Amino acid sequence: MATLTVDEFENFFTYYKDQPHQQQAINLLYQEMLETNHRTLLGENSDWVTTYRTKPEPVTSNPLSVPYFWQQDNGPEGWRQCQTSSIAMCLSYLGVPGINDDVDYLPIVTKYGDTTLQSSHQQALKELGVKARFRTDMHKDDLLDEIDAGRPCAIGILHHGPVSAPSGGGHYITVRGYSDLHCLVHDPYGELDLNSGVWEATGPDDGKDESYSWKNLLPRWDIGGGWGWVFG
Repeated sequence: MATLTVDEFENFFTYYKDQPHQQQAINLLYQEMLETNHRTLLGENSDWVTTYRTKPEPVTSNPLSVPYFWQQDNGPEGWRQCQTSSIAMCLSYLGVPGINDDVDYLPIVTKYGDTTLQSSHQQALKELGVKARFRTDMHKDDLLDEIDAGRPCAIGILHHGPVSAPSGGGHYITVRGYSDLHCLVHDPYGELDLNSGVWEATGPDDGKDESYSWKNLLPRWDIGGGWGWVFG
């Protein structure tokens, strides 16, 4: 009989929706634990119960000390690899083994397809053993929660056109912190004027430690739900 992996077991909690068949399954599990030598796992002071109930203290570091990677030095296709560089910044900060620069992550992505495709990154992240989700339903509070938990995000924004009518296929940046008025980011391409949708500067360090105003960022990102990669 095959044994569930930790990830497979965790999925039972991830997708629990309090449906009748799920309730029945939980009751069966509970009864089996009572009737076997696993009764101690139901104790109020068992390790898993106390760990589950202990909420971690919020991370006080804001902004997070995320390294900056400039996409345009990745090679002839670097100009279109913003998603790769933005995710790589997050992976490096989170201590993923072997990812010290975006060029470390790039060949893993290209094994699975084009660097602009979410599917390529999903498979690359799976190979690296990284828990990550691509969401299309994010809002400002979600970004704040991720930063408070010590996790940077890679988000996709509409970077062309004026902020009143943004357009474009999407450009990825790394969110590393926030203030009341600004989202603190690393932009892998350079410094973007969010009001006009025109690049102010595109040199090797021009996108590092940028402060993009919430006023002009949100209309380019949260359009009925913002796109972004979350980790952990």
